[in-house]
Amino acid sequence: MHMEVILYNPLSSKGKNIVKAHKLKSKLEKKGLEVRIENLLTIHDVKGFLAPFKETDRMIIIGGDGTLHWIVNQIEGYDVIPQVYLYKAGSGNDFLRTVPIKDKMANIKPYLKVLPTLYVNDKREKVLNGAGVGLDGLVAYKVNRSKEAKNKSNYFRNSLAGFFQFKPVAAKFTVDGKVYEEKKVWFASAMYSEYFGGGMKIAPKKSRDIHEIDLIVVRRIPKIVLLLIFPTIYLGWHLMFKRWVKVYRGKEISVEFDQPAYLQRDGEDEYPVTSFRMVMEEEKNHPNEE
Repeated sequence: MHMEVILYNPLSSKGKNIVKAHKLKSKLEKKGLEVRIENLLTIHDVKGFLAPFKETDRMIIIGGDGTLHWIVNQIEGYDVIPQVYLYKAGSGNDFLRTVPIKDKMANIKPYLKVLPTLYVNDKREKVLNGAGVGLDGLVAYKVNRSKEAKNKSNYFRNSLAGFFQFKPVAAKFTVDGKVYEEKKVWFASAMYSEYFGGGMKIAPKKSRDIHEIDLIVVRRIPKIVLLLIFPTIYLGWHLMFKRWVKVYRGKEISVEFDQPAYLQRDGEDEYPVTSFRMVMEEEKNHPNEE
């Protein structure tokens, strides 16, 4: 009999994932499957944890983009033998918006093999959806400290609050060696997926089949106009406003701000950040891999 292991993050979804894990366990056991539940935060020996698995076994992850981001960076470079599935729990998961789902389950292993690498503040990490600095980083900061769920309405409310707090800054962008500069930038988002912010279609021309990065830059736009056209991001229509929205595509992208800013990657925030680099690079062994 193959093994089913449900992995949950106790810090995600305000601690509700343990309840979801047990409900899913009961559902799978009714089908005659052998199931066990594991707290992700108690797994310290990644190689040892993965060793017993066979190809017919399955790991089912319960959590949002932040949880999956953490897992991807833990398993990078290791030989992941079992199937890897993500269970849909909640409404804020931007990764799940870009992969096929059946019965609330998505086979995500194929999509984890090719991901961009983010370099920021002397750190290196894999990214699922994208990273950006400016207004989107500030909004992520506000959402992550909100007491409400990470959904569209929460992101929208905090985006409006961010409009009135954020002031455009000067920035320099390098895309595959070509340099561009702007004086009044609202945000610059390097995207490997179409979505960020709980369902905003910021990079509508992007897909995971395109192994390049789209850089979306919103600049030189009056605040009142940005407020008016902001809702169009949910449908991807903002690209029509070419006067204020620029799109670049490349294998290596770097962004530099002239002052400290908030950064978000896969919805997780960081401050202060003045620059970051995102690269599509060849798969390399994890530093801990023997």
